[in-house]
Amino acid sequence: MQCPECGESAADVRLMYCEQCGAKMPARPATAPRPSARNTRPSRPASEPAYASELMEEEEEDRRQRTGTQRPVAAAPVAAVEEDDGYTGPRWLKEVPGHSQSVLGVGVVVFCLALSILPFFPNVGVVGSLLTLVGGIAVVARELRRSGEAPGWVDSVPLVLMRPEVPAAYTLLLAALALKLSGINLLMPLWVAGAVLVGLDQSKQVMDGPDGVRRLFDVRSLLGFPRVVALAGVAVCLVALYLPWGQMMADGSSLPANVPVPGSVRGAPAELRVIPSNRPADDSLYSAGGVVTRSGWDVPASELPLLALLGLLVIAALHPEVERPAFLRWVPLGAVSVSLLWALAGVRLAVGPFAFLFGLGAVGFYAVRYALAHDGSDSQLPPEEGPYDDEPYDPEQDSETERDTGYSR
Repeated sequence: MQCPECGESAADVRLMYCEQCGAKMPARPATAPRPSARNTRPSRPASEPAYASELMEEEEEDRRQRTGTQRPVAAAPVAAVEEDDGYTGPRWLKEVPGHSQSVLGVGVVVFCLALSILPFFPNVGVVGSLLTLVGGIAVVARELRRSGEAPGWVDSVPLVLMRPEVPAAYTLLLAALALKLSGINLLMPLWVAGAVLVGLDQSKQVMDGPDGVRRLFDVRSLLGFPRVVALAGVAVCLVALYLPWGQMMADGSSLPANVPVPGSVRGAPAELRVIPSNRPADDSLYSAGGVVTRSGWDVPASELPLLALLGLLVIAALHPEVERPAFLRWVPLGAVSVSLLWALAGVRLAVGPFAFLFGLGAVGFYAVRYALAHDGSDSQLPPEEGPYDDEPYDPEQDSETERDTGYSR
């Protein structure tokens, strides 16, 4: 603050007169009142004295000092940090690549394949494992490309595996291989869970809808002759795989032939000689672990007839209006041939092989008719021709001729 007479600055703003000339100093500007801690206290009742709250605070402070506690300090509100990455789907799919339910299902199935390497777990066979891995890679690549999070290896996947028919076929493959794992084991519920995850997701994407894969098939046509014969034959073959197919060792090896018991030792007395004989191969006293009855699923490569026969039903269920290549008529016959060779390689004197061959005979009946194009489908009938080879058939002209002349072709 400066003196208005001499211009000297006063060291103390509270001086009312200048120290140099004695002139009166200008009035000090009014300042805002300093906030007091007492102002923050809640209002007291009118009947309570002013000093009562102070006495209570002092008593509370003394009590805290005696007990060693501190005054509670209100925590500052922390702003919640939310990771907003634009994902609005289910939380259990947030960490899954592509946020895809199918990718999670494929992961569960691949985990089952890894467990099936252990000897005390069932497996789906070499062919089934290979098809499951290839189909799983194709489904994962398609899902990652659809979500826009495709890594570099997705570009190396052939485009033919990106077609919507591949996920549909992969779902059917998982359902078929679940039959081979049927039983009381750990892999069965895990495999079914993975297959259900993939099936429900792909059912909404590639199967249902006007452009879905399901429009290519007419499942109800399997109930008509002669397709119903193939359906019944496949059902008998699948049931036969659960029936006895002979015997095998408990460790999974094939049953050995009759092993001759060593005969008499040369040079021994005649009364000590043993008559040579063959001991039974299923004698548990001489076999390690004993002999057990095996089913058709225990026969090596049992997934081959399973996939071949189900593929035959898929071809039989194709809609008549679907355009199909010419070689497709021989595929059912090839599926029956593969199944027959497999059955003959593992045939034993048991009820299972005979029931399988009986059902395969019914399937072969349909396969021969399909190969000879005698199954009655409209897509395989030759085009209608007129009375002359160079004149196409005209239905309208034929109806006019019938109306005018009363003659019908």
